[in-house]
Amino acid sequence: MKMQKKFNKIPPAKRAAAKAKIPLYQREFYSWLYESPRLTRWLDRQKLLNIVTFGTSGQMLRACAAEIPAAADVLQMGATFGDQIGVAAAKVGLHGHYDLLDVSMVQLRHQRNKYCYLYPFMRFINGDASVPARKKYDVVICYMLLHEVPSQTRAKIVNNALDCLKPGGKAVFIDYNNSPIWNPLRWLVKIFNRLYQPFAEKLWHNEIKNYARNPAGYYWRKTTFFGKMYQKVTVTRKEGLY
Repeated sequence: MKMQKKFNKIPPAKRAAAKAKIPLYQREFYSWLYESPRLTRWLDRQKLLNIVTFGTSGQMLRACAAEIPAAADVLQMGATFGDQIGVAAAKVGLHGHYDLLDVSMVQLRHQRNKYCYLYPFMRFINGDASVPARKKYDVVICYMLLHEVPSQTRAKIVNNALDCLKPGGKAVFIDYNNSPIWNPLRWLVKIFNRLYQPFAEKLWHNEIKNYARNPAGYYWRKTTFFGKMYQKVTVTRKEGLY
């Protein structure tokens, strides 16, 4: 009883952080980025993202938003920099719901300060995308997340995204793709990944579909961007699958 009273005195932000533990791989490789409020504010610029994605970021975020019907129940696994969340939330509209899930309270606070007054239908949830969700959604977005996690965690995230879809619902995965050897920027990205994103190259050599526990229960559609350097995989749950 005393422990419960002590826990209730903890500010809500810290209380939520105590529930969702930041995974070891994120602490080891990405804490310098995602746990720094100052760096987060500096990086959260759409123009900067357009530069680092060779002008493709705007095209990808619009392609993602195109999969969202108005008034949908949407879950996004992982916060993003730039305009992606705002563009997706605008498609949802006031009659829908938009849940943003992230394990980092720094990222959630930043996104909440950015969007809570613009989009009052958004909820900011402290949680791990590799842990099964309890709610069902019309659309689940996984935007540039899979390349940042180990293969085992990647499989959990993909299957969690598919499992929490309503019949006929969509999961939208946007991430790196295994670009052909003739793409000259492939080697620049490869060097960057070797230095800063140690799990990204595994995604090059394994299709997202291969991580699914039951791929036959879904319709799969893949499109690519910028000489096949990036991919969008749209997965629709078959109506008869319960």
